[in-house]
Order: sequence, then structure tokens, then C-alpha cells
Amino acid sequence: MQIIGEVMLIALATIVIVLLIGAFARRVLGVRIGAIRIILAGVLALGAEVGFESQAVWGSRTYNPALLLVQFGVVLFVATTFLVVAELLVPQGSVPGPGHIVRAARSTSARARRYSELVRIATRHKLVPFKLNTEQTSAGAAERTRQAVALRAALEDAGGAFIKLGQLLSTRTDVLPVEFTTALASLQQTVPPVPWAEIAPTLEAELGAPVSAVFATIDPVPVAAASIGQVHAAELPTGERVAVKVQRPGIVPLVERDVDITRRVAKRLGETATWARRFGIEDLAESLTDNLLDEIDYRIEATNVAALAVIQERYPAARRVRIPRLHRSLSSRRVLVMEFVEGCTLSDPAAVSALTDEVRAGLAARLFDTTLTQIIDDGVFHSDLHPGNVMVTPDAELALLDFGSVGRLDSEVRAQVADLLLAFSRSDSVAFADALIAFVDLPDDVDEFALRRQIGDFLSRRLGPGAALDASAFAEVMAVLSAHGLSAPPQLTVAFRAVATVEGTLRVLSPDFDLVDAASDYAKERVTRAQRPSAIIRTAADELTALIPLARRLPHRIDRITGSLADGRLAVNVRLLADKRDRALVREFLNLAAITFLAGVFGIMAAMLLTSTVGPRINDTLTLYQLFGYLLVVVSGVLTLRVVFDVFRRRQRRD
Repeated sequence: MQIIGEVMLIALATIVIVLLIGAFARRVLGVRIGAIRIILAGVLALGAEVGFESQAVWGSRTYNPALLLVQFGVVLFVATTFLVVAELLVPQGSVPGPGHIVRAARSTSARARRYSELVRIATRHKLVPFKLNTEQTSAGAAERTRQAVALRAALEDAGGAFIKLGQLLSTRTDVLPVEFTTALASLQQTVPPVPWAEIAPTLEAELGAPVSAVFATIDPVPVAAASIGQVHAAELPTGERVAVKVQRPGIVPLVERDVDITRRVAKRLGETATWARRFGIEDLAESLTDNLLDEIDYRIEATNVAALAVIQERYPAARRVRIPRLHRSLSSRRVLVMEFVEGCTLSDPAAVSALTDEVRAGLAARLFDTTLTQIIDDGVFHSDLHPGNVMVTPDAELALLDFGSVGRLDSEVRAQVADLLLAFSRSDSVAFADALIAFVDLPDDVDEFALRRQIGDFLSRRLGPGAALDASAFAEVMAVLSAHGLSAPPQLTVAFRAVATVEGTLRVLSPDFDLVDAASDYAKERVTRAQRPSAIIRTAADELTALIPLARRLPHRIDRITGSLADGRLAVNVRLLADKRDRALVREFLNLAAITFLAGVFGIMAAMLLTSTVGPRINDTLTLYQLFGYLLVVVSGVLTLRVVFDVFRRRQRRD
């Protein structure tokens, strides 16, 4: 009975200690401890304590209450050890709950079926195993063309989100070889429309009313169908014709599944394939899938339409392109209602066949001018102006469509892009290199002289006599940076991609359109506008306005400096470790060093006390000094576990 009583006493003490461990775990380890782990830690600690007691207490003829300190120490040490090891091996939150496990199992099953389907498609088109041919020879170009055609066919067979990903990929001339972008540019998919009986419930759910109560008429047969949504022509009660874009029912989970697969495959290729790492496939996949996820939320597209419409209102009528009017009150996450624009997109040869060469050249110049103006002046621009997104209306005007992909630039980046364009138009290699390098962080080990020489060579080849500029020029600029271990910022990449995409559309409008001359004319016009007296006065006024707060503070500061100088008190105050991140790093290092030192000191003291045979005896086998030694072992062990935990946790964060 005495043994049972002692076990119950220790069990009660264990519960108290484990609860204290749970309460102070966030303080000790910096993490929250779940109830299950606290219970497991208590059970293990109780088992260890019972084992210790069976060896050190039960066999003794006398029991000294001082042993309770050692028993509590055993509980504390074992429980802390378990919590530290458990957190290192299985961090809190890494084990999902039962509901999450069921959902994950369903998702894994669907993903596995999709993987199997994609592997069959890739095998059928001889894309497995895939190794990108980078040889700059005719044989290499032929092999890349074969791979590109096979990839396009495979994406068409895969359907779903992969069609959209391929279309987005076709604009990435900054990353992919021209053979791939050319092949993917013609990527199309024949998607059967969703029956009206399935579309109507989605439309009514988003509108919050019956379709007949919102639209006077609506054509159940769509005028266009794509992998994500389809467009129906309708008429409002006011008589205005509108285009109603409705998302396909159930498409979001399918897109998210394909996005997840794309990211997983990209990560795997980045880890195993040299060519994938060289092309930055993980970053590329992340960028493309983010764009795709934006496109399945029509609220983002509605915001883009509204922004571009406001910008176009600032232009003179002769420089505008048409932006369909948005009906925001009728638009939502899965429905977008806009003005119905009559005409043909440039992907249809009939769109410009009846226009004269002069009109076509004028439309091309307007499209190029509005694209550059949106990028440099407005900072909000349509970044996917391929021929299918540009329409020619019956009155020979241009209208833009599909606003799911719109780029945004801040004022600093816009100024840098303007400097880059001006240097490009003047064939000034020094200024062009300066403007380009301003976009990147130049490490100390980069050979800046070699980089500038390559940039100069690029300009001499691309802008020399008889040279023709096309979309591959932008890819070549990115390749020059990549060759020196530099990566262009996303803002520059998006702007380059927009110009590269519109270049192909300009060729459709006017095959003789000269991009270099147009860019030069645009740059000269900007310089001329900037030199006008009104522009100079406005710029000076802006600069003076910015300087007014500084000018108001300047006299006071000068007075303080001169006063300190006259009194001999002028000094320069330099603060070491001014950055809070540096202070935090030093503080963590000192804390870690102090804990390590104490753990070592306590461990040495424990070893000395445990080996001592002198001192008052607690029982037949234990002295008071040895008791203190055991307690110091516990303290040293807990401190050592804290150090180990911090070291491994820091390594996991770094990895």
C-alpha cells in the first residue's frame, strides 16, 4: 500500500509538473504545446520516474523526503526531452487533424488520377523523358521545334488549366526559346460549351435574382467558350447590349488541382534537372499559376477594366483605344458583365482585310503608343495584348478584351523604364547599361565591365544598319543578365513581356511596322514634351513643393550645428548595431552562448558531486552532495536541450 501511495503521489506531482511545463513551454521553447503532447510527455515522465524509484527508493530501508527533488527532476527532464524531440521531429501543426486527413486523401486521389492521365499524354507525345536542347545550332533549333510542337499538342490534350498555362507561357519570351513561344502562341482548344441548364443556376446565384429579372433577353448559346468561362450575348432592360461572362461550374477545384500539380512538377524538375534550374522553372511556374488563379476571380478582372477605363479618359480622342464599359453592380467573382463590342479580333484575318495599309499602320501606331503610355506614364497596362485580345470595330477603331492579366508599376520603376527606352531609342549603350543595371542588385563578384560590353554588343547587333527588332530581343536582354548570375525584377519582366506580346499583334495589324522607329519617335516626343515651358514649369513646381518641408527645417538645423561648433560641442554620433535585425542576432547569439556556458558549468559540477563519496547521507546509497549532483544533471540537461532545440530550429528555418 505504501508503494501504491507513493506512485499516486508521484502521479499527482507529475500532472502538476507537466501542466507547468505546458504553461511555460512557450516561454522555454518558444512554441505552443498541444494537449496530446502534454499527456504523452506526462505518461513517459511518470514511467521514467517509476523506473527510477523502483531502483533507488523501493529497495531502500529508509525513505528521505529529499529524494522528492530528484524524482521531480527526473519528471522534468524526461518530459522536456520528449517535448523537444517531438517538436524537432514533428513540429506543431505539421500533423493534420482527422477532417483535414480525409480531405487530403480525396485530393491526393484526384491528383494521382490526373498525374496518371498527364503521364500518358506526355508519353504519347514523346515528351518523357524530357531534356531541353540548348545547342545554338540548326540541329538544336530543329530539336527544340519538335519539342515545342509536341508540348503544344500535349497541352491541348491535357486541357483545363494547362491550356491557359500554355497561353501564358507563350508570352514569356524572357525565359523560353523562341521555338517554344512561337509554337505555344498558336495554342488553341476546342471546348464544348456548358449547357444553359448548368450555366443558369450559376448566373442566378451570383446575380441574386432570376435571369429574366436582370436581363431583357439572353442568348442561351454562347458566342465564345473557353476552358474557364463562356460568354453569352444579352440585353439589359434599358436596351443596351452586354456580354455576360460566366465561369464554368466546378472549374475552380480543377484549376486549383492543375495549379498544384504544376507547382509540384516544377519543384521536382528544379531539384533534379539542370536545364530547369537554369531557366528558373520554379519561379516561372509560380508566376504563371498566380496569374491563372487571378483569372478565375472575375472581381480582379473587373478592377482591371475600371482602372484602364479611367486611364483612357485622360487621353485625347485620337490616341484612345476602346475599353468596354463595365457593369460593376452585375459583376461578381464568377460573373462579369460588360458592354458588348461589335467587331472581329485580330486573330481573325477578316478583321483587317478590308482596311487600307494607311489605316492599318495608323492603328498599329496607336496601339503601340497606348501600350508604352500605359507602361511609362500610367503604370497600369494590359500585359497580354495578343491578337485574340485586340478587336477592330466596324468603324475601324481598336478595342481591348480580356483584362485578366494587367500589370502595375510604381513611379520609380516607370522612370527607370523610360530611361531604358530613351537610351534604347538613341542606341546609347552606356546609358542603356546604366538604366538596365539600375534594375538589379549588382554583387561584388560580377564583372561589370564584361556585362557592359555584352550589353553594348547586343545594341550594336539589334540596332545596327539593317537590323530588325522582334520579341526575341527582350529574351536576349534577359539572357545577358542571366549569364552573369543576375535576375531581372518581376516589374521589368512584366513590362518587357507586354511589349514583346504586343509586337506580334503589331505585325498582324501592319507587317511593315518598325518597332525601332516607333520607339524612337515615342522617346523623342517624350523629350519634346518634357522641354516645353509648361512642362518645365510643372516639373520645377513639383520639385519645389517636395523641397518645401526640407527648406523649413534647414535654418533650425544650421543654427544647431553652428551653435555646437561655436561651443566646441560638435560631434558625430555613430550607433553600432543600429539595425534591429543585427541587435536581435547578437542578442540571440549571446543568449545561446550564456545558456551553453551554464549547461557546461552545471554539467561539470554535477559530475564532481556525483563522484563524491563524502557528505551527509540521505539513505544507504545516496549522499546529500550526490543529490545536488542529480539536480544539477537535470538542470544541465534541460539547458542543453534548449540549446539543441534552438540550433536545429534555426537550421530548419534557414533550409
